[in-house]
Amino acid sequence: MLEIDCDPTPPLSTPAQPSPSRRAVIAMAFFGLASAAVTVAFLAWHAGADSSSQGGGDAPYQQPEQIHIGLGAMPGSMAVHWTTIQESIARDGKPYSPGDSFVMYGQELTKMSTTEGHAFLFQDYGMERRQYTMHIAVMNGLLPNTQYYYVVGGNRTGWSAAFQFTSAPVTASDTKARLPMTYAVYGDQGDYNGQTLPSLQQAALRQELDMVLHVGDMAYDLNSDNGRNGDAWMRDIEPLAASVPYMVSSGNHEGASNFNHYTQRFRHMPSNSGNISFPEFGTVPNNWWYSFDSGLVHFVAVSTEIYFDYLDMVPTQYEWLRKDLAAVDRSKTPWVVVHGHRPLYCSCDGDCDGMATTNRMGLRQINGSFRYGLEELFYEQGVDLYVAGHEHNYERMFDVAPDYNAFNPWLSGKTTQSTVNPPATTYIVTGSAGNIEDHEPFTRLPPKRSAKRLNTYGWSKMTVHNQTHLLWQQIQTDSGEPAATWGKVMDEAWIVQMHHGPFAKHPRAAELDESAIHGLHSDSSHVDVDVTAAGSDHVRRLLPMRCQHAKHGEPVCTDTGLMARMQNVGRWQFTKQSEVQDVNVV
Repeated sequence: MLEIDCDPTPPLSTPAQPSPSRRAVIAMAFFGLASAAVTVAFLAWHAGADSSSQGGGDAPYQQPEQIHIGLGAMPGSMAVHWTTIQESIARDGKPYSPGDSFVMYGQELTKMSTTEGHAFLFQDYGMERRQYTMHIAVMNGLLPNTQYYYVVGGNRTGWSAAFQFTSAPVTASDTKARLPMTYAVYGDQGDYNGQTLPSLQQAALRQELDMVLHVGDMAYDLNSDNGRNGDAWMRDIEPLAASVPYMVSSGNHEGASNFNHYTQRFRHMPSNSGNISFPEFGTVPNNWWYSFDSGLVHFVAVSTEIYFDYLDMVPTQYEWLRKDLAAVDRSKTPWVVVHGHRPLYCSCDGDCDGMATTNRMGLRQINGSFRYGLEELFYEQGVDLYVAGHEHNYERMFDVAPDYNAFNPWLSGKTTQSTVNPPATTYIVTGSAGNIEDHEPFTRLPPKRSAKRLNTYGWSKMTVHNQTHLLWQQIQTDSGEPAATWGKVMDEAWIVQMHHGPFAKHPRAAELDESAIHGLHSDSSHVDVDVTAAGSDHVRRLLPMRCQHAKHGEPVCTDTGLMARMQNVGRWQFTKQSEVQDVNVV
């Protein structure tokens, strides 16, 4: 049920604040809050309440964790989301308290502004029915392209470590000064076997990334083991996600309980599509589909999942998307990038038939026609790139224009095989970030629309240099490959577009009718990247325990003994347990 109501969700409550504690004094000393004005302000936040209101001081410690930031809904803002794991039941007859939801931020640790956010009680719907608190706060009034420090928490529940980020550009001159801007793009990253994470953490540490874009399927799964697997993954991405805006779209692995974990854990996304309502979480801002600007790019998140389980939402998303794309100011954001989880085009296996056709063409009507397809809309509005995951491999395609092949749907589309002034949308699959389900092999010859296919773990790097030039690269991070290839660029392409906008008006539009290219390559030698994994010891040892998720519930692994040992650990955090190190997965 979608409600077009853009009012922000109110806080669960305004927590009462106890007197400053010894921990508060330590926190002030740690952050060097020496100025009297700042110290008085710090203490004022926590004045006026008796500690007895919190069960006689018996409330458990609630240290902030799972901290991640996202671009704010307003220019010059950054939102931060974090979690406190604690007892969520009444203690000593006193009501549950969500704890502190403060953020301190500034260009110096000794000169920080303060903002109070809000908290809400999160409910997992696993067998244990775990509950804990999530917090959101917004840092407003940020100067563009400026480094800021921040901490979250409060005197009562504890403060996080200090993190830093660089604020987003606001004006055209800010963007020009910031260029080039670099984006990490990937999907299908699990906590177990998430082989891209160390490389991404290093890139963030070196301040090479302006934003992360995760196109669905997280943790494998966020709700596994009563949500503890999601907690573990969120902790592990914190060195990256607390320093670089971590923007998302949802995948099929987030679908449990009406996407409860995804919706709540990323509730701070800059929603501009109204509210969404389900019994699991009530009415909250819609982060299933939304859009935002970053530098020269207009990013649009779409839900590909609603085409299978939430058919009543499809027309609503489609109409919102049509209006959003039509309203893009190409003089400000010439590049338009849409991201969703499932690909419209791919060539590895049966996923590229029915499901891809449904997202590409839309819902089949009684008369046999299709309606609400994404591909026609992308072509009509001149979407430059559509980026997806779902297939656990990498496939970069050329420009692809609509041309339905009813006999072989996966061979639909026509191309000019262009990266310079392409007259149609460029499609990319980047679902090889690494997870418990391992690689997904290419079982079919590549279509002529395919420019490069790769079946090793890695992440994509998109660098926008200016209004016309964008560099796309695929970085390999596969422990099963020779060590010298770790961090190697395995695919690289300049996408040059001097004619942004609806493709029907593109100077090369006629070429799609006069000399379009269809069909298959006669061989794959110049499309598929030659890798050594097929015969590696890594793969021989990993494949016997290959695990697959059912639509609901925990994974089922070929090696049932190993699966049992993993489950006994108590969470899907297997790579950190010595008993499974012989699997040889980083």
